[in-house]
Amino acid sequence: MKRFFTSTAFLLAGVLLCAQNTNFEHGESLFLQNKPEESLAYLEAAVAAPDAPLRAYLYLGMAYQQLNRPDDAVAVYTAIPPGAGDSAALIAYSLGNVYYGKGDFPSAEACYTQAIQEDASYAPAYLNRANARLQTGNSLDAAADYAYYLMLDSGSPQRERIEAVLAAIQKAEDEAAAEQQRKAAEEAAARDRAQEQERQARESIPGIRDALHTIEGIIAAMKAEEAAHADSGGDAAPESEPDAAPADMREEPPQTHDTEPDISAHAANPEHRENPSEEE
Repeated sequence: MKRFFTSTAFLLAGVLLCAQNTNFEHGESLFLQNKPEESLAYLEAAVAAPDAPLRAYLYLGMAYQQLNRPDDAVAVYTAIPPGAGDSAALIAYSLGNVYYGKGDFPSAEACYTQAIQEDASYAPAYLNRANARLQTGNSLDAAADYAYYLMLDSGSPQRERIEAVLAAIQKAEDEAAAEQQRKAAEEAAARDRAQEQERQARESIPGIRDALHTIEGIIAAMKAEEAAHADSGGDAAPESEPDAAPADMREEPPQTHDTEPDISAHAANPEHRENPSEEE
């Protein structure tokens, strides 16, 4: 009986292993035929089994990427058991590609850096890290990665395009440096003008003080002259005074009447005419 169970266990293990291999083989075949959707079921079954081959994870992750399922791709790549050995750089590089496709360029750069740390001669990691750095505005480090990539892969079909990017980066850096120098020159000129104005202002202070003292002296002299003139005019008697007006001229003038005076009686009787001398 014991021998029977042992044989059965080996038989089941062989069947499972055969099924696992069949799933992976079918999945791999479909994926390599550019049929990612048809390969999913087989590849998912393959990675669910124990001791799944590393290629099953890589193919499944790339299939998810092609089907625009980046989160599933991240989950597959991060679920790869440790000890990938020579494939560690490829795994980190593939994970970086997922983050790049999601627009998470800092995470993509970190994954590409990890791939380079695993394999310093892994040229695609330098190229894609350069692209990620260019997306974050780190053009100088991107240029260094592009140049190193061309050194590792001198026959790259993208050489002409990469060299054009390097030329554009250099031109932009030169223009930025020239603009910085121009601004620095303008700021220096502005500082020189301000210092010159300050110097002129300091030099003009004594002249302003002298002018103020002169003005104050003139004002003081004018005030002294006015005071002296006022004092001399108050003590002296007037040169002449007008004669006093006659008494009758100082009296109130006669009131006017609305009607003409009746002079017919006076004209007829001269004796009754007023004599101005008697009236006085």
